[in-house]
Amino acid sequence: MRNDTAVVDETIDSIAELERRMLADASHHQRAIELVTQSIGRPRALYLAIAFLLAWIAGNIVALAMTHTAPDPPPFAWLALTCTVGSFLMTFMILISANRGDALDEQRDRLSLQIALLTDRKTAKIISLLEELRRDLPSVRNRVDNEASELSQATDPHAVSAELDKRTPNLSDSFEK
Repeated sequence: MRNDTAVVDETIDSIAELERRMLADASHHQRAIELVTQSIGRPRALYLAIAFLLAWIAGNIVALAMTHTAPDPPPFAWLALTCTVGSFLMTFMILISANRGDALDEQRDRLSLQIALLTDRKTAKIISLLEELRRDLPSVRNRVDNEASELSQATDPHAVSAELDKRTPNLSDSFEK
C-alpha cells in the first residue's frame, strides 16, 4: 500500500505533466507574445512607461527652452503616435494571450468535468455496493433507504444540463422582454 505522500506526489506530477504539455503545445510566437504580455502586465512596466513619458516631455520642453527647437515640441505628436502604435500592438498581444488562456481554461474545465463525472459514477457504485452489503449481512437490519437508492444512481449530465438550462436565465431572455 502506498503512503499519502506518494499519492500526493503522483497527483502533483500528473498535474505538472498536463501543464507542461499545454505549454509545449504553444508555438514559439505564442510563447514570445505571452512573455512580452506578462512583462508588460507588471507594476515595473507601468513605472518605466511613466518615466519614459516624463523624460520625453521634459527633454523636449528643455530642448525647446534652450534652443527654441525640439525633436517633438508640444503637443508631442511623435509621442502620441508612439503611444497609439504601442497601444494598438499591446491590444493584439493581450487578445492573443487571452484567447490562449481561454482555450487552456476550457481544456481544464473539460478535464474537471470528466473527473467530476467519473467521481460521481464511482460514488454511486460505492453506495450501491454498501446497500448490497447491508442487504446481505444478516447482522444488519434490512430496511428501505430511498435516499441511498437515489444516490446509488450515477448522475445523467444531459438531464442536469437540460434542467439547468430550463431553470437559469440567460442573456437572450433579457432582450426578449
